[in-house]
Amino acid sequence: MTEMNQNQPAEKHCGCGCGNAGPADAECSTPKKSAKWPLYLTVAVGLIIALYYSFGMLMAVTSKHRAKEAGPYQIEFSERGERMLGVPCRLMIQVVSETKPQSVNLAYYTLSRDEAGPAMIYHKTPMTKTFESKPMAQAGNSGLYSVVLPPLTEMAAQYFYYFVLADESGKAYDFKPAGDKNNPGPGNVTYRGEGTHWVTVLHIALMILVVFFMLHVIYYSLAHVARSTYPISRAVRAGWWANIFFFITSYPIGLYVSGVAYGRPWTGVPEVWAWNDADNKSLAISVYWLIILFLIWGVSKGKNKIGTKAYAWLSLIGAIATVYLFLSGGHN
Repeated sequence: MTEMNQNQPAEKHCGCGCGNAGPADAECSTPKKSAKWPLYLTVAVGLIIALYYSFGMLMAVTSKHRAKEAGPYQIEFSERGERMLGVPCRLMIQVVSETKPQSVNLAYYTLSRDEAGPAMIYHKTPMTKTFESKPMAQAGNSGLYSVVLPPLTEMAAQYFYYFVLADESGKAYDFKPAGDKNNPGPGNVTYRGEGTHWVTVLHIALMILVVFFMLHVIYYSLAHVARSTYPISRAVRAGWWANIFFFITSYPIGLYVSGVAYGRPWTGVPEVWAWNDADNKSLAISVYWLIILFLIWGVSKGKNKIGTKAYAWLSLIGAIATVYLFLSGGHN
């Protein structure tokens, strides 16, 4: 009687290879399927990234061509904000309202490389000078006005400017293109050295690879969180590949591009202790990943210093933070 009581539960909850036919054998013969939600969530993250930056680029383009007001005038203005060394700085505005100004002047001043440095490097308030005035030429009877400023010859030197529109009575209306409606500010043009086209293409290609492998990290880590038997080594390998490409595009290539363009390869610590500095963001990302990859090192041989679930969660945080900080740190 005791034997029968002991065997009954064994038949009912029999595992693989117990030799008893029944529902349990059918379950054992069918491999356990992975949960689908890690894939769906990863795809959702990828779509959010694509939509976010596509929307950002679309808004950046459309906002530049959206008419803005300066008194009774509607103005369209678009400016990239950079010029190559030795290239004259041509600035143009289009007055699209039926009412046209009697005259348009450009108010501007110039900052040398050293004068512009505190704002560009240390993220301080830009230095201000007394604005000079230069009349803008009207193209026939149209609402297009333009002016040409002499080229600057120093990398990172800048023009700061805004437009002054005057009506027939002499009343002036300032149009400041930067900032927002409640807090407008002068626009600026920064002069840079001539970059190398193939380096820029490689830089962008590696950025795409970083995002590609970070999405793999997200999926593999979520899959391991959902089912602990899912190999964490896949998330580890994806993390290594993502960081190899991140290192190449951020340091050798990034330093070269910054040095050629502005004459300053590195603007992070110890020179700048600001979190919103692009180089400091890259450094923080690298240190974070080096720590967690070191802690999970040797997982295939059981030599890892943290649990696989802990690494899965840490790599999830790292992947999302990397994509956000990397693409928002001057790469968006």
